[in-house]
Amino acid sequence: MKIDIETLLPAEIVCRASLRGNEYAWPLDDIPLVIDAARQANLLNVGGQLQFRLPDGATCECSWVEVDTYRTIAKTLEWPERVRGSASEALEQFSKLCDEFDVVAEGLKAFPDHLGRLVEEGHDLRKLACFVWYVEKKSK
Repeated sequence: MKIDIETLLPAEIVCRASLRGNEYAWPLDDIPLVIDAARQANLLNVGGQLQFRLPDGATCECSWVEVDTYRTIAKTLEWPERVRGSASEALEQFSKLCDEFDVVAEGLKAFPDHLGRLVEEGHDLRKLACFVWYVEKKSK
C-alpha cells in the first residue's frame, strides 16, 4: 500500500529524512525514532533497506542489509497487536543488523567504483548511509 508518509508521521521525524523518488530514508541513528513514531501513529513498521544516497543524486542500495517484519509478524493478529509487534520486531532486527554489518564495508564491497571514488574525494560514507523505511496504515 502506497502511503504519503509525510501526512502520517510527525513533521519532526519527516524533516530528518531525505526523499528520492517516492522513498524516504533516514540516517541510521534515526531509525529507532522512526520506528517509535510509526508505532505511536498506529502504523505498521514494515522495514527497509540500507542505501547510500550520493551527492550527485545517485542511489546505491544494499538490499540484502534489510529489516522485514512481514516475515515474522502474523497477519492474523489484530491491528494493535501487529503495530506493537512490528515495532518490537523492527527494533530487534535493526539492532541485530547494526551489530552484524559494517555498513560502509558492505557499501564498498557492492559499489567499489561509486563509493570508492567518494572516499578518495574525502566523503564520509557513514554520512551518506541511510535506511529507507516503509510503514503501512490500517486498511479500511
